[in-house]
Amino acid sequence: MPDFGYVLDLLEAKGWYLYKGIPRASLPEVISGGKALSLIPGTYYHLIPATTRDALVEEVLAAVAHAIQTNAMPIYNDQVNQGRVDGIFVTDSEFAFVSKPDSFTFDPGSRPVIQDAIKFNLSNYNTFFFNSIDEIGSFLDKRGIAPQLPPVLPSQLRWTFVHRSEDPEWTAIYPENPGSILFRGQGKRFMPCVPTATRGIGIEARALHELSPVNQARLVLNFIRTEWFIELLQESAAVKWLKERRIFLDEMAVAQHYGLPTGYIDLTQSFEVAAFFACCRYDPAIKSWAPVADGEGVVYAVDWRELPPGEFIRPINLQVFPRPSEQWGWTCELRLGDDFDKLPFVRKFVFKHDLQISRRILAMFSQGKDLFPDDPLAELADEIVSAPVLPVDIAERIAANVINDPQGKPGSTVEEVLSLVQQFTAIKLSPHVGIADIARINAALDDVWGRKKEGFFRGIGFRLVRQRKDELPNE
Repeated sequence: MPDFGYVLDLLEAKGWYLYKGIPRASLPEVISGGKALSLIPGTYYHLIPATTRDALVEEVLAAVAHAIQTNAMPIYNDQVNQGRVDGIFVTDSEFAFVSKPDSFTFDPGSRPVIQDAIKFNLSNYNTFFFNSIDEIGSFLDKRGIAPQLPPVLPSQLRWTFVHRSEDPEWTAIYPENPGSILFRGQGKRFMPCVPTATRGIGIEARALHELSPVNQARLVLNFIRTEWFIELLQESAAVKWLKERRIFLDEMAVAQHYGLPTGYIDLTQSFEVAAFFACCRYDPAIKSWAPVADGEGVVYAVDWRELPPGEFIRPINLQVFPRPSEQWGWTCELRLGDDFDKLPFVRKFVFKHDLQISRRILAMFSQGKDLFPDDPLAELADEIVSAPVLPVDIAERIAANVINDPQGKPGSTVEEVLSLVQQFTAIKLSPHVGIADIARINAALDDVWGRKKEGFFRGIGFRLVRQRKDELPNE
């Protein structure tokens, strides 16, 4: 019997999982057994949309409902035969896409034929394949998907004031008239696709205490680094200036855009910005961006106006710091264990890299300088991300938060949490720790803000209305 591991890999790339059939069992019973990890001869397998937690009945059924609602359940079409595919059945003599009234069968030993049938004749779930990033742009243009819409009023260049629903005495500076589709570009499609805080930790659990001890330590360490960055950020003259004027700043979103580990996934309302991140990679050895020459990249697309309840996507707002605003940044907050690539509201545009196109896109953004202008806050972020010693007072505060969180480590003590961090990481905690060049960095930050401050409100509309829940993402 041939090894059909390649079938499982190809199906996952197209957005599908196989589930072993159980005679007279309900679909929830089938799902609770989890996705198939291999194919057994003489066994029927259901073809079902891929999800983050393949054995969680509620999540998989929601994906099936979404696929039915959007008319995206699997279809086989080879230009001669066409029909709905319910599953796959394999024997020693045939490999079959099971359909009614007829199935589509192949010789199980003909791997190239089966590969082509899956790649080219079986429909995808939330996944589209293109020959280049330019083809994606044309695809979006033909469908009238505008990543950035013109402002409503001529005087509004990019931004508008809104009152926050959570506290109307505070205002936020939101993108003016954003398109409904947000994008994320990656030079390679990673499965799973997780936030920076859980990279290397994976999707094995939905609560911190369900992780292995070493991964618990790594996640808490990430929390400590990000909290330290936010604490220093709040001491900057620019942030104090915003707070004095009761202008909302999402410090966690700022931290995300400067490389601190958070539970956010970066998005942008600009397809062009997403294309840059999809076609260019940062080389830390030479501290510059380079075009990607080969392989496959991906652009994710999300319609934030059609999100299901409980999903949180927000604009980062106009910033006093350079990087987030230039990247038209938004964030998508994920729960521990979520795989962005497999969320039902996320579409994947997979494309083949082309060196000439990548070079053109890199040049379009001045070799990356337009999106990553000189910024002392980036230097502060780098110092914190690489620091071998962290402030013990911040670590104790994070440990207390983790203990008080039902999804954290309830029942533990601060000492136990910090002992875990020091046992499984090379990090030390000290009451006497700081950034060596903090005075110089703060002076540089103040200098940048001093030059930006005078024109900060230029190009912002003054439509002071209460934020409507159906107009903007949840805060």
